Amino acid sequence: MRRWPLLRNRDYMLFWSGAALSELGSQISSVAYPLLILTLTGSAAKAGVVGLAKWLPLAIFAIPAGALADRVDRKRLMITSDAVRMLGAASIVVALWLGRPSFFQVVVVAFLDGGLFMTSHICERGALPQLVATEQVQDAVAQNEARYFGASIIGPPLGGVLFAASRALPFLADTVSFLCSMATTALTRPRFQTAKDRVTSVRAGLTEGFSWLRRQPFFRTTSMLFAGANPVYTGLYLLAILLAKHHGASSAAVGAMFAIVGAGGVLGAFAAAPARRRLSARLVIAGEEWLLLLCVLLLLIARSALVIGLLVAAAEFSTPIGNSLVAGSRVAATPDRLQGRVAAVSATVGMSLAWLGPLGVGFAFQRAGPTTTILIVVGWTLALAIAASLAPALCSGPPVPALTEQGWRQGVSSGT
Repeated sequence: MRRWPLLRNRDYMLFWSGAALSELGSQISSVAYPLLILTLTGSAAKAGVVGLAKWLPLAIFAIPAGALADRVDRKRLMITSDAVRMLGAASIVVALWLGRPSFFQVVVVAFLDGGLFMTSHICERGALPQLVATEQVQDAVAQNEARYFGASIIGPPLGGVLFAASRALPFLADTVSFLCSMATTALTRPRFQTAKDRVTSVRAGLTEGFSWLRRQPFFRTTSMLFAGANPVYTGLYLLAILLAKHHGASSAAVGAMFAIVGAGGVLGAFAAAPARRRLSARLVIAGEEWLLLLCVLLLLIARSALVIGLLVAAAEFSTPIGNSLVAGSRVAATPDRLQGRVAAVSATVGMSLAWLGPLGVGFAFQRAGPTTTILIVVGWTLALAIAASLAPALCSGPPVPALTEQGWRQGVSSGT
């Protein structure tokens, strides 16, 4: 593939722009989900259940999504996923206009949205090598991280303002964003894979994905570390909302708080490329966990939405650096026909405990209060930071050069 600068790559930028609009809509509604449940029920525990419904399917859907992503047209699968997510968001709009949505409906929509997000995410990661040159994959992943955090700057405060004006407006914005994403994905010219895989069974194909990951110590270790870190991050967002409301913040202030969080992530995305060049993999991954620990610990003395937002923003600064290092290296190293399944296996491991964060934070906050909840998260994060610092597989870093499919097959046949 001819190497174009990412910003001049027509198809990548078209694809990126549609995903950015979809992410903006999702960020708008992300702050609206807990605010809606807290408004309707006043229950932090029920807000945690909605968080569970949002994050649990990321692990459940990853394996079937990865198999599908390698067996069917990835572009069509992404468009279909966006269409179903659009209908889910629209159903909440209609329910709010007609009266009051049930708690069950919100949980179901959140569950479908989380699962189909994972489907699109796996397809996107698998499509990157078809949209950009191999040596640009890490930078493309970092730019995708910037897209996410850029939407995090605009979306939550806009969601807070829209929610204050009308409870239906954030979900209406999400509905429109999915429609835009479907259009831009359809207009992207390249195929999203070199060829559809015709493995004899889903199980056999996924076994290859597990085997590939198992023989890569760096990716295997980082997947397990991400499994431990993700419940902290998913719980941290709900914890920030609950703390801000506990200290008297308005819905608009909560949205502004997450704009600050998004700014931290954007700065991290811009810092990702130079950080990858200058820092070792161990320092990037372990440093991320120690920074997260410090920020969570300081929440004990935070008393305003502004301070809470600054602390969570600091924690998020290192996220795109680590994500672009690990995900970009993995995408570049994975044979195209295994892209979906390797991404699915990595996501299944990495997101396996993500649901625990919002559920645990919601129930702990309601039963034990903010201080005990923060200390529980601190203890978990401390164990994670120590594990990352002592992991021997992080010393060597990701495999360089990327392992070819022929080399991987030789490794499998020789048992290495």
